[in-house]
Amino acid sequence: MEWISQWLDQMPNWVDYLVILVLTGIVYETTFARSLPLLKNIVVYIFLALGCYLLLIFHILRFPIIPALFITILLIIVTKWRLAYSKRGKTTENVDP
Repeated sequence: MEWISQWLDQMPNWVDYLVILVLTGIVYETTFARSLPLLKNIVVYIFLALGCYLLLIFHILRFPIIPALFITILLIIVTKWRLAYSKRGKTTENVDP
């Protein structure tokens, strides 16, 4: 994890902000997003972008925000894979009596 911190220290703050914004956007889209009208969707993403400034401040204060977001995405991937795997297992159980 130390190499991630060293790599991120070399980047300017706007790159860190973009990384945080993209990662939080991925987390939002994969877990919380609903089908909304366009204007409401724009409002949600504006507030998401504003909230990322707070996460950027935490990142500047040396909190592990970006590694935590990567771990969150990894956990989401594992959870979705297990859910798909268990659904596939249940459909094959129903077919074979």
